[in-house]
Amino acid sequence: MSRRKRDILELYNCYFVTTTFNNWLELLLNDDYYKILQDSINFYSEKYSAEIISYVIMPNHIHFIIFFNEDVNLSGYLRDFKKFTSFKIRERLQMERRSELLHQIEYEKYGQKYKVWKDRFDAVIILSKNIMFTKINYIHNNPVKKNLVAEDHLWEYSSAKFYRFDVEGTVKVTNAGAIV
Repeated sequence: MSRRKRDILELYNCYFVTTTFNNWLELLLNDDYYKILQDSINFYSEKYSAEIISYVIMPNHIHFIIFFNEDVNLSGYLRDFKKFTSFKIRERLQMERRSELLHQIEYEKYGQKYKVWKDRFDAVIILSKNIMFTKINYIHNNPVKKNLVAEDHLWEYSSAKFYRFDVEGTVKVTNAGAIV
């Protein structure tokens, strides 16, 4: 499998990241599912000495801007995040007896039985203040664009409220002004 230029990423420390659920399935069925991702973002950000600058968790994908304070290990961060959240989401689906969704994430390859996330992720290096704020606006506008809310700060699973009203949410966010 190609590394998709992952080695280039090691030269920088701030990225706009997108990753999606396998087959773009909407697997986040209620607050409990979103909380799995929120708690995991916090945990792995601390583990990898990284800060989340902005984020949105959508029903079938996530976007976030991450800044690494020390060693950059974006691939490791996402590997661990996806592995843990895959297990927890599948476990929750089984507990709630969501057999239709469980069937849709079945995956019999390489000893794996379920596939929650797509294998890959996209990462754009943030090289300037302008790019940073363009990506933050894109992230916050995502739920509005998908008609989930009328205004960005109304989506509970993003950093929009933090930027608009200085209200901290479940995911610990560092203001972009602190790093650019």
